[in-house]
Amino acid sequence: MQDFYDDFYTAVPRSRAHHLFCERVFGLDLGQHGFADVEQLDLLRQVTGLQAGQAVLDVGCGQGLIAEYLADLSGARVTGLDLNSQAIAQAQQRTAVKADRLAFQVGDINRLELPDSTFDVILGIDSLYFSEDYAATIRALRAALRPGGQMAFLYSFGREPWIPKDHFPKEMILPANTPLAQALQANQLPFRTWDLTAQDYALAQRRKQVLAELKPLFAAEGTLFIYENRLGDAVGISQAIEEGLHGRYLYHVQC
Repeated sequence: MQDFYDDFYTAVPRSRAHHLFCERVFGLDLGQHGFADVEQLDLLRQVTGLQAGQAVLDVGCGQGLIAEYLADLSGARVTGLDLNSQAIAQAQQRTAVKADRLAFQVGDINRLELPDSTFDVILGIDSLYFSEDYAATIRALRAALRPGGQMAFLYSFGREPWIPKDHFPKEMILPANTPLAQALQANQLPFRTWDLTAQDYALAQRRKQVLAELKPLFAAEGTLFIYENRLGDAVGISQAIEEGLHGRYLYHVQC
C-alpha cells in the first residue's frame, strides 16, 4: 500500500488526466484519492462551523489540498498530518506563503503523538480506514481536543468484494453500527450522522463515466495504475450499494 501512495504522489502533480478526473467528478481538483466532493466538504465545513481563529487538525491530509481549501474558505489555522513524507513535502512547498495558517507534518495515525488540548476541530476525511485500532485512535484524537472541541469524519463502510455476502451482516452498515460508531461509543462520545450513501452512489457512476472518457489520457501519461485503482473503487462501491451492503456518512462529535 505504501508503494502505491509513493507512486500516486509522484504522478499526481504532473497528471493532466487525474486533474481532469477530480474536476469533473468532485467539482474541484483537490487531489482527492478518497470519495469527498465539494458538496460533502461544504457540508463538513457548515456542520463544524469552521471559522477564523480556530485551530484545526486534518488527519490523513495527503498533499494538503483539502486542508488548504478549508483554510482559505474559513480563515482557520489548519495543521495537516499524513504518513507519506512525499505528500507532506509537496504540501509544505506549495503552501509556504500561507505558513501563518497552514502547517504540515509527517505522522502515523496508529502512533499519534499530539499535544493535549490543542485543537478546536479535528477532521478525518476518508482517513480512518488506515487505523489499526479505531477506539485507540479516537481516544488519542479526543485527548488533543480543547474543551468544547469537535470531531468530524467523512467515512464509508461496506462489504469488500472478497468478503462473501453471507458473511457480512447488513445491519453493520447502519450509522450506529459501523466500526467508527463502535469506537465512538467505546469512548463514550455521542455523535450525529448525515447519510451520504445516495450521493456516494451517484459519484461512483460519475467516476465510471469520466474514467472511461479519460482512459486514453491516463494511458498516454503512463498513469493507468491510477485509472485502475479509481475504477476498482467505483465498481466495488456501486455493487455494494446496489446490494444494500455499503453506507457513507458524515459523523460529528461535539465534546
